[in-house]
Amino acid sequence: MDVVLFDLDDTLTDAAHFGATVLVSAAERHGHSLTVEAIQAFPGVRFEPLIARLLPVDPSEAAAIYATYVDLYRDMMPGGLREQPGATALLRALAERGVRVGLVTNKLEALAREIVGLLGWDALIEVVVGFDTSPYRKPDPAVVRHALDALGGDAATAASVGDSVDDMAGAHSADVATIIGLLVTTPGDRLTEAGATHLCASLDEVRAILVPGA
Repeated sequence: MDVVLFDLDDTLTDAAHFGATVLVSAAERHGHSLTVEAIQAFPGVRFEPLIARLLPVDPSEAAAIYATYVDLYRDMMPGGLREQPGATALLRALAERGVRVGLVTNKLEALAREIVGLLGWDALIEVVVGFDTSPYRKPDPAVVRHALDALGGDAATAASVGDSVDDMAGAHSADVATIIGLLVTTPGDRLTEAGATHLCASLDEVRAILVPGA
């Protein structure tokens, strides 16, 4: 394979609890109560629409809470956000094989790039496609094709790695050859139904598939 696309949260970063904790704090600053458990019940869902789903707020207040969340995330991520075990080793192994790597995330592009920089991945991830990068959103296959085009990749020789149904469905609809579902936030049967060709419990298992012998 010549290109691999990764999701960010709960795929390359251990964000499930951290992101939910930040959103709880953001809601509190606007006078609302949320729980980590309520947020984690919706894996892969972008937080701004989730806020409107979980709280009795109008779209403008949901946007304001989300903006507070982004600011708090930036402030808190140096001390709270960690890579998933094996993420850097996997990215380096791909780079050593000449595999080009892209990121397709529901995070704002600027914030995703800050995270990439914070974790020292600037030289390992060539393309970052965020929520606001293109007109397309997961699970629309067009967002996957956008990232592949930016990397000069072909779906027939590409791989995609994610943890959500939307990650699987978008890659499947874009005809990506190898679609790996990480068993972090979503049951394996749901990932398989959405298009996963492989299921992995860790990024070390992903590396064994994508870079055998590394």
